[in-house]
Amino acid sequence: MIETLEEFISKTENFDTLSASSKCDYFIYFLTEFKGMNGVRPKDVEDCFTELKIQKYSNVAQYLTTNSKRIKSKAAKFIKQKDLYHLERKCKEEIKTKIHIDKPFIETNKTLRSLLPKLKNKSEQDFLIDAIKSFEVEAFRSSIVMVWLLTIDHLYEYILVNKLTDFNTELAKVTDKRVKATIINSKDDFSDIPEGKFIELCRASKIISNDVRKILEEKLGTRNSAAHPSNINIGRGKTFDFIEDLINNVISKY
Repeated sequence: MIETLEEFISKTENFDTLSASSKCDYFIYFLTEFKGMNGVRPKDVEDCFTELKIQKYSNVAQYLTTNSKRIKSKAAKFIKQKDLYHLERKCKEEIKTKIHIDKPFIETNKTLRSLLPKLKNKSEQDFLIDAIKSFEVEAFRSSIVMVWLLTIDHLYEYILVNKLTDFNTELAKVTDKRVKATIINSKDDFSDIPEGKFIELCRASKIISNDVRKILEEKLGTRNSAAHPSNINIGRGKTFDFIEDLINNVISKY
């Protein structure tokens, strides 16, 4: 995802050869499409010239006003609504063709963001957004660790509300000395159970299916690789699969 103006112009076809007026059009595209602004004012466009340290258009305000009107057969470039300017649809589509962004990357990000409604808890949605932002800047290890934490925390909450008796019944049978908890009364108590053992207990108490157990054990291995220095390459595809699998097959089911 494009975050900065410098990054935007680096992906814009022949930006340096554009006229100052055309650069205004591109700046409006950047501000509304990538920075999420609900329309722009002349000063917003002027600030882009200043940030890039390039010669400003002589009168941005007049340029926006003039090109918000249809002149004879020439269509308006901008739509003005409540003192804010927007690119007219055709103009926006023309600029879009000049911005070279990795399309598979865009589609992957859209797919990840489409998972958000599957999380009913607002705090979980916010956490997933942060994990997706890490993915978008290619901090793949961070993204994996965050989604794993989200998944485990979600299961903790699910057990506390729905399956606490079943879980505690199986926990009472454990003889593994690594498990320090003998009974779960609050979320903090789960921290005394190693994650691998926690997954086993979830399966033994029939909270999760055997297929979900396999998914969790596989993803725990990936999380361990991501959370510690190693020579293993963790790329976009592996991270995407990790996130999608846990959201679709674990979090959204419990």
